[in-house]
Amino acid sequence: MAYEDLEELLNQYNWDDGFDIPKAILDNPHCDLALALKVFYLADGFAYLDGLAEKSGLSEWKQFIDSLYNHIVGHKYKVSGRPYEIPLSKVQKYKCRKKQVPEIFLTDL
Repeated sequence: MAYEDLEELLNQYNWDDGFDIPKAILDNPHCDLALALKVFYLADGFAYLDGLAEKSGLSEWKQFIDSLYNHIVGHKYKVSGRPYEIPLSKVQKYKCRKKQVPEIFLTDL
């Protein structure tokens, strides 16, 4: 599946349907850092960065977002030159930096 197809699938995906499709997108060899970050934030990555995962009773979500966070930090996804704008306000980014969130989650591509 081509990158554009993966992106279109993600844009049309209903997150109430679980994590199988996002996992398949992330496992695709065409998935890059921009697309992985988009999946992260669409899966409520800000709540994870804000520490709400520990308080959440959503074990499937926590497992998914933990794994994705670790893959992004571990450089599983390559920088391809495709742009991605981090969907956080300046205040949200400031709070994340105070919590020492890695810059990869706070810097636009």
